[in-house]
Amino acid sequence: MMTIMGKRFTNRGISTIIAALLLIAIAIAAGVLLYVFSMGLIGSLQGSGGQQVKDQVIMEAYQWSGGTLNLNLRNTGATTLDMTKATFYVGGNLVAYVTMTGVGGPTGCAANAFGPGCYGAEPLAVTAASYTVGVAYVVKIGLSDGGTMSYSAVDGTSA
Repeated sequence: MMTIMGKRFTNRGISTIIAALLLIAIAIAAGVLLYVFSMGLIGSLQGSGGQQVKDQVIMEAYQWSGGTLNLNLRNTGATTLDMTKATFYVGGNLVAYVTMTGVGGPTGCAANAFGPGCYGAEPLAVTAASYTVGVAYVVKIGLSDGGTMSYSAVDGTSA
């Protein structure tokens, strides 16, 4: 205890107030640091969206009979694709490319210039003995610019 001019004071009251003020200051500082960190993180996540996909080829239909798998493809992307440089896999096996047939769409569509909006049939030479009728196989197209398209086709016929 401390005595000043005949009055008794205890140190407990002053130290309790200082402790409370220090705790409040620490809580505010922690809140400010958390806010700055989260705003920086959110800003960096929103700022970089990454590279957009330009290659978009959809398989509209397919017909699998014997040693030929015909894929009806349409380019819905924004880039022109050279299908002669693409690699084709059916069930993990590399298959031979045959020139795209029935190419149509906007002006300038061809097998070697498969542009946006173009469509056509892609016949693939498959070995009939390697596949079982009624089983679904993954069909992958590896494009020359690194894009990969994956589809599923059941050995048989689909329209």
